[in-house]
Amino acid sequence: MHLPVSLYIGLRYSQSRKGNAFISFITLFSVAGILLGVMALTIVSSVMNGFEAELKKRILGVIPHVLVKTEQPPESWQPALSRQYPLTDITPLLQTEALVQSPRQLTAVMLQGLDPQALPGFLQQSLLLGDWQSLLSQRYSIMLGRGLAEQLEVSLGQQIRVLLASGGNYTPLGWMPRQRLFTVAGFIDTGSEVDEVLAVTAQGDLQLLLPANEREPSYRISLQEPFQAPLLAARLSQEPGFSSVTDWRDSHGKLFAAVAMEKAMMWLMLLLIVAVAAFNIVSALVMMVTEKQAEVAILKTQGMTDRALFLVFAVQGMFNGIVGALLGVVLGVLGSWQLNNLLTLLGVQVAGVPELPIVMDVSQIGSIFASALGLTLAAVLYPAWRAVKINPAEILRDE
Repeated sequence: MHLPVSLYIGLRYSQSRKGNAFISFITLFSVAGILLGVMALTIVSSVMNGFEAELKKRILGVIPHVLVKTEQPPESWQPALSRQYPLTDITPLLQTEALVQSPRQLTAVMLQGLDPQALPGFLQQSLLLGDWQSLLSQRYSIMLGRGLAEQLEVSLGQQIRVLLASGGNYTPLGWMPRQRLFTVAGFIDTGSEVDEVLAVTAQGDLQLLLPANEREPSYRISLQEPFQAPLLAARLSQEPGFSSVTDWRDSHGKLFAAVAMEKAMMWLMLLLIVAVAAFNIVSALVMMVTEKQAEVAILKTQGMTDRALFLVFAVQGMFNGIVGALLGVVLGVLGSWQLNNLLTLLGVQVAGVPELPIVMDVSQIGSIFASALGLTLAAVLYPAWRAVKINPAEILRDE
């Protein structure tokens, strides 16, 4: 197979082990730096993706993705939305702020009124103790988040008092909030901060407790991809017939914005490692150009164009970058795949989680690989330009 002259000479220079040993060491150091940087970026990105996915599942699996108030039945607007957004379900939901009082503690909660026959899938799986059907069989029963139950110091079957923040009645003793005794029927464990404020009861029981003007349920819209909720909310807010549209950003937007910022900063810091390694190629190629001045001069006198000569050293530098980036991606994928086994083997435990969540994103790995190649390309431009500027007459004058 006949390769173009520039590609052939560039690859020969890349694979040559003769000549200056120091240049070979700098080149090897550069390739190793790119390899380690790409590998670290791949592993860290996969772990960060895993933590983000866990947050999405545990927090956004409980709170509504989009919450709308409308007098129109879901059947009239759900088909149009389903064609554009992958919806999982639309269920009625009552949600209000309340105070919960036990014999020892008093704390604020987010009280949800749900239909036990139409619970979100993740919430069903999060039941730690009790039975969801008890919300139907036993009037005024309530499920508490695990963290909330620990704050209140209550056990299964114990009664607690629920006081609503809105509504109330005037009595001879003054204004009294709407309140009712509820029986603890179970505990929920989502593994997130939501457990510290979440309380769930039957929708019918909460309707009886709420003021008459707040008893109409909203509709909870759940999506396969919760991060599409802002787009859906923006569209619904422009549609007639929807009096109120909110999404998960109102309660947890800052948390996920902080996670996104942390991912971006981690990406930037690790990419700087790749950049430093890529720009080490500059020093190796500059020394290579200086060492090969005579050969470059001969090639130019033989008629090699500046473009072809530029490509010779560009190919040499890009070859090293491609080798480092490819090995880094392969080792990064293998490291991500076996990371939990490696941590177990080394006896390292991460506080709070049995094992690290790992989610490898092919497009993200491709972006890491492309970024490494882009930095390498930027690094080879100057040495290749210097080779083009060599004057054959000056170099060969004393030969």
